Order: sequence, then structure tokens, then C-alpha cells
Amino acid sequence: MSQNQGGIPELLAPAGSMDALVTAVNAGADAVYLGGKRFGARKYSPNFNDEELGQALAYAHMRGTRVYVTVNTLVHDRELPEVARYLGDLYAMGADAVLIQDPGIALIARDVVPDLPRHASTQCTITSREGVLHAHREGFERVVLAREVPLTELDRIFQAPSDKRAGIEIFIHGALCYAYSGQCLLSSVIGGRSGNRGACAQPCRRDYSLVAGTPDSFGRITRPRRVPLGEPCLLSTKDLCLYPHLAGILERPITALKIEGRMRSPDYVAIVVSIYRKALNAVAAGTFVPEQSDMDDLAIAFSRGFTSGYLCGDRGPSLMGRDRPDNRGLCIGTVRSVRGSETRVAAAGSRALSAGDGLVGIDPVTRTESGFVLRESPLRGGRDLLIRQPTGCREGMVLYLTRSVSLERRAGAIRSTAGPAGRFPIPIEVALSVATGKPPVLNGSFKGPGGGVVRVTTEADFIPEQAEERATTSDEISRQIRKSGGTAFSVSDLSLTYGGGLFLPVGALNRFRRHFFSEAEQALLKTYLPDDRKIGEARSRLTMRLPRLDGPLKRGSRNPDLAIICNDIDSVKAACQAGCGRVYFEPDPGDIGRVFREAIATCRESDVRIAWKWPRIPTPEFTTAALPLLPGLADSGLEEVMTEGAMYADSIRDSAPGIRVTGGPDLNVFNACAVRALSHDCPDVTLSPELSGEDIALLCSRLGDSGQVSVFVQGNIPAMITADTLLDLVRKRGDHRKRTSEAPVIIYGLMDTTDRVFPVHPDPWGRTNILNAAELCLIDYLPDLARAGVDGCIIDARWRGPSYAAGMVSVYRDALDDSQWMAGNLTSAEHIQALKTRIRAMAQGGITTGHYLRGLSSE
Repeated sequence: MSQNQGGIPELLAPAGSMDALVTAVNAGADAVYLGGKRFGARKYSPNFNDEELGQALAYAHMRGTRVYVTVNTLVHDRELPEVARYLGDLYAMGADAVLIQDPGIALIARDVVPDLPRHASTQCTITSREGVLHAHREGFERVVLAREVPLTELDRIFQAPSDKRAGIEIFIHGALCYAYSGQCLLSSVIGGRSGNRGACAQPCRRDYSLVAGTPDSFGRITRPRRVPLGEPCLLSTKDLCLYPHLAGILERPITALKIEGRMRSPDYVAIVVSIYRKALNAVAAGTFVPEQSDMDDLAIAFSRGFTSGYLCGDRGPSLMGRDRPDNRGLCIGTVRSVRGSETRVAAAGSRALSAGDGLVGIDPVTRTESGFVLRESPLRGGRDLLIRQPTGCREGMVLYLTRSVSLERRAGAIRSTAGPAGRFPIPIEVALSVATGKPPVLNGSFKGPGGGVVRVTTEADFIPEQAEERATTSDEISRQIRKSGGTAFSVSDLSLTYGGGLFLPVGALNRFRRHFFSEAEQALLKTYLPDDRKIGEARSRLTMRLPRLDGPLKRGSRNPDLAIICNDIDSVKAACQAGCGRVYFEPDPGDIGRVFREAIATCRESDVRIAWKWPRIPTPEFTTAALPLLPGLADSGLEEVMTEGAMYADSIRDSAPGIRVTGGPDLNVFNACAVRALSHDCPDVTLSPELSGEDIALLCSRLGDSGQVSVFVQGNIPAMITADTLLDLVRKRGDHRKRTSEAPVIIYGLMDTTDRVFPVHPDPWGRTNILNAAELCLIDYLPDLARAGVDGCIIDARWRGPSYAAGMVSVYRDALDDSQWMAGNLTSAEHIQALKTRIRAMAQGGITTGHYLRGLSSE
């Protein structure tokens, strides 16, 4: 938890490199977060090898700064032994906490290093009070909330008793993901680089066109036409900046404020951290007033335009920067005229410019750019700036300052300091005893990181002799001992016991002093380390755990159940008639009770099991309305609920004790440990669509005969869910009229620069689902999945209608019922190819095996 003065939250800074870490610490961060070379969600930042991790921990701890290590990717079963060893190493090295996404890693950490604090990464997609309470029950000390959480839900979270919930960490500055973090597969489905593995290629910063068309009988978009919007970067967000809102936000008992930016430069870290440090100190003193100069400096450091984010209610144009995806810096003004080598600019502010500053002019219509470096300071005349050099700019271009020499100098000064003011150097009280015939002894005491007193005693390696000529004076001894420069300490009080008459060589005194401060530094660092007994116990637990992570098990083959996800009653009826074994029904919330009872009756007539598929990210309004319906639906025959959040399992079972809870694909189940970790809440889980066939087989073998797992085998995989109401762009143009019974249905998609169309579907709560452009098809691999021990195969038929639901269920029913094929007899291959022909006739965007054959990219 926070240990800061004045009750203000911890200021948490990014450190993608050792330079950035040093800068963050010196700029005043209370804590830094960083990643090792393995298992961190920023694969392309420099990161830290094991030796560098040790150096980083020592540097930060010496200056009273905590270090949190990211272990927040999803990992495969074959990586679990290495993860377990890594967690043990981090514990022994004195890491202050680890950030975790994967439930399997959380389980291993709890078993192997229970004393190492665990923070739930923002990749866990915790958006609600229920999620925070669940994280606390699972042993997480802190939760990094999703950036989409508004202040109203934050206040609802804080209504829970502090001893029943985890501490709350929120982002206050930096880049925003377009999708909910942890719920985006767009980079993965486009190029195999998974954000869940720290390798996001940022496809949300690319150009897309919105297209509209009418659905055919299989729910596919036909005759797509581009919707003219005038902005190409439809998924590109502005950058978060909560600096102006700090005082109001901090009226709440927030544990930590997080700055995004492990991919950013040390100069960026210096400026942003120092500004927020100054602001938080002012909040604590009751003197905080946002300063425009600070906002300007934040913009120059890096900005795509600033937003207050979902937390403060920003939406649409105030949140999105759809015109361009890159750094804008600070707007200086608009080019009024260009005459020869003189450019006249209508200034937008009073920012002083100087030689060496970098500027870029951007045409707001064509998006063409012209960058240049100032040779001399511009002349200012009234509200105009006159730049007397060729700039390449044209009239009407908007001019931005993207590099400031003065800001770079300030960042350099921060980077070169020895440590953060107020925490470094550490005051130490010293008592020196010098007596005849004995080695001098130094005793020191200082406050450790937890406020406790740390004591250190050092004996000199020499014995003073009686002075033959001039004795060393008390002042001379004191002067040498007080020289603490280059160490973590400053002598605040020196007590000297010395009777005089002795000669103490200056060199020996200096050596003695250096040895004392070295031991004091080691004593300081030791306060951050577990003791040898605890390290030994952790190693013993690791030794016992490793065989269970790496040991060969065997899982018997299965006869997979055929399930389908539908979101309309006609598709439920069609799927039942075609022979599915289970329906996951996700109806619109308008009339759930009536529609669901009809669906239950339909499934009962066909002897089909039915489950209520909850939304990917339930809102508080949904859960408030849904939970009271469960007892009645259970009485009508509902037996199961599928949820993407294990945090809702207890509430579901409390409302209807007989209900079985199943985990959906967005739980991101990547390994057998994750299955076990979720087994209490969700005894049945759906595996991540990012797993390969080899990954699935290994996971199942590690489970043995415990647990039930399903996989997606057909459908356009959801690539992301975002809180942005994307189709508002259409409504504001007037193209999205209220549909009458005679008007054609219009559906939408995103077209990329290669003309692939990603279907777009809004949900009832204003969020947007974006699906993969091609349709997953694993019909060829059903025998392999059955032999691996997969219990269920799922078709995703949402938004596709009854013809698709009936057709796909019929195809997969035929394949699963072909006993020769399922037994591995290739004589049925021709039959399966005929079934694939039927699939292609219904598929949207062609078919793909996804990651099943090749897995994720290792780059």
C-alpha cells in the first residue's frame, strides 16, 4: 500500500530501461514498474535482464523507491516451470510486488512465494466492484483498474470496506488502448503478434474505413460501401491526462496513480513524473492549482492530444484522435502566410521558442507534414510569430512544437541528480568511539523503508597509536567521518567519544568511513529482502511444485459436445432443430425473462442444454437486473451461466445455488494452471483462441482427467471490445436512421488498407464489438481435439441469424457423427471436404485455422 506523506497516493512511474528507472526515481516517483526480459507486457521496450534487475532494485531501494515487476503476459504450459523459477528469483531479489494477468501465474505465485505481493494487472480487465472484491479474495493486494472505469463505479468500489477489497491503482497519464486491455486480439488475428504476450503491433493506430451494407441470409455484409467520415484513424485514441483533475480524484482513497510509458524515452519520464510529483505535493499541501505551463510541457513531452478519459466521462471527439495517430506535441498556431523564406504564424499561445526547437506543420486536410528545426528564435509581433527561415510550410498548416531544447535541458538536469529530494540522501545518526588500544567503532542508526530503525556497527581495521608529534583532533576526526558524499546517507548527527592524544591516519579514517557507509547501504538493502529462512522455504516449495508443472500426465479422449452461441431466439430454434447439444444464449437485455423462457422451452423440446451467456463485460446495471431473474429462470430449467468474469460466479450461485457457472473464452485461459485456478468459480472453461493445437493438447494432458474444457471451432472470433460507441460517427452524419419495418437492415464493418472487412456490432450498452475479418474453421481438426481431451466444440453464431446457425450446426453435427473420421480414418476425408465446401458457402470473409497450426508469432 502507499507509504507517502500527507495521505496522497503513490506515484507510480514506468521504467523501460535503466536510464528511465534512474530518471523516474530522481524525478520523485514513489515506485516504478518494469519488466524483465521474460513474461512482461512490453516486449519491445529494452527491459531488464536478471543482472540489471538486481541493479535496478538496489538503485531504487537505496532511494526509498519501490519496484514492481511485470509478469503480466499469458504463458503456455511449457513455460510454467520457468515462470515459477522466475517468481522465486524475484522474491529472493527483493521485488516489492509482481503484476499478474494469467490466473495460472497467480496460482503459482500464491503457492511458491505467498509473501510476494501480487497486483492484478490492467490486463485482467477488472471494471467493477465485484472484480475488486474477487481479486482481494484471490490474494491480490492491489488492482490496476481498467481505464474504462468511470468515477461512478470508482465510488461504488470504495463503498466496500477497505479490509474486504484490494487497493486501487488507476492510470493518470499516457497512451490509451482502444479496446479494454486484456480483451484485444486484433494484433493477434491480423499478424500473430499478441498483446496478451506483450507483442502488440498497435493496429488500432492504422487507417480504416467504415463500411455499411445489408446482411445476406447468413448475416454477412453485402455490397459494402464506404461511409465518408473524413477521418482515417477510426480506432486511435488521444492520450490520457488527468493532471487538471487531480484534486477532485484524490478525494477518494486511491492507493496509486500510474503513468503509462515503458516504451517512452527517459526525457519523457523525467518531465511527466516531475510535473505530477510537484502537483501531488501541492495537493497534499492544499495549494494545487493546475498550471497551463505544466500542461504545455506534458504536451511537448508526448501527446496525441489530451483527454480526461472514461474516468471523467469523456467520449467521442473528446476521447478519440481519429485524424492522426502520432505525436502532436504542443500547438503553436496556424500558418497565416508564407513569403519566400519567411513564415508568419497566428500564435495559439505565448510559448517562447528558441533555436534548436523542433516543429512540424501539418495540413489539416491532406495530412501532409513539413518538419524543421529552428535556427533562431522567431520574432513576435502582437499575436503573430515570424519565422525567418525556409520551413516547407503552406498557408493553413497547423504548427506544432514537438521538441523543446529548454525542456530537454530540464530533463537532463533531473536525470543527473543523485536521487529524489526529500528521500535522498537518508539522514543517519552516527556515534564514533575512539579509545587507546582498541579499534575505533562506528554505530549508526537510520529509518528503514517501513519506518523502523535500522542499526549498523562497524569496527575499524586499525588501532590508533599514541601521537609522537601532533595528535589528531576531534574536529579532524568528525570532518572525515561526515564525508558521506557518493553514498545513500547524510550524517544528521555525530556523537564522538574521544579522549585525545592519539594519531589516526587520514587514509585509515577514510577507509573506515567508506566501509561503514557500505555496510549501512547493505543493511538498508537487506530491509527489502526476505530473510534466509523464508528464501529457503520458498525454494523448497518451488522444488515440490516443479514436477507438477512439468510432469507427464494423460487425458483420455473425449466425444466432444457441440455447442453454439446465439443472440436471437430464431437462431436458438434453428440450432436445436439442426442437432446441437448446448446453446449459449445471449439475448438483448430488453425482455430477457420472456425471451429466455421461450428459449428454455425450445431447448427442452429438443433435449438440448441451455446456458445464459452473459455479456463480455457486464455493467452494474446489467448485473443488478440479471441476478434477480436467475431464481425464476432456474425454476424454468436454466442450468448454466457462461461468464467472462470469474468475479461474478459467487453472485450467480448466491442468487440461484443450483446454477453451474462456465468460463467463456475471454477469461484468456492459456494453461492447465489457469484451469485449476478458476476451477472453484468456473469448473468448465473455454480455452483462449490464441492457443495452437499443440498448446491445447499439452494443456489437456497436464490436466489429466480433471476439469472440462471447450474450444471455439467456427465463427468470426471477437477481435476486440471497446467502450467507444463507434457507430455514433454514422448517427451524427444522419446516415443511421431509425429503421422502420420496410427499411433494409444495415450492418457495418471496418475495412483496412488491404480491403479486409472486420464486422462491427454495437452492444446495448454503447460498446462496440469488432470481429475478425476471416472466419475460424477447425472442422479438419475435430479428431485431434477429441483425442486431446477437449470436452466441447463451440460455434459462434452471434449476429449471423438462423440460417447460419442451422447450417453450421448441421455441418459440424455431420462431422462429429462420422465415427470413421473421428477415429482418424482418412477414408472420410472426401466427406469432410464436402462439409468444408458448405462452410465456405456460409462463412464471412473466408475461412482460416487461426492460430491452431502455427501458434502466435515468437517475434
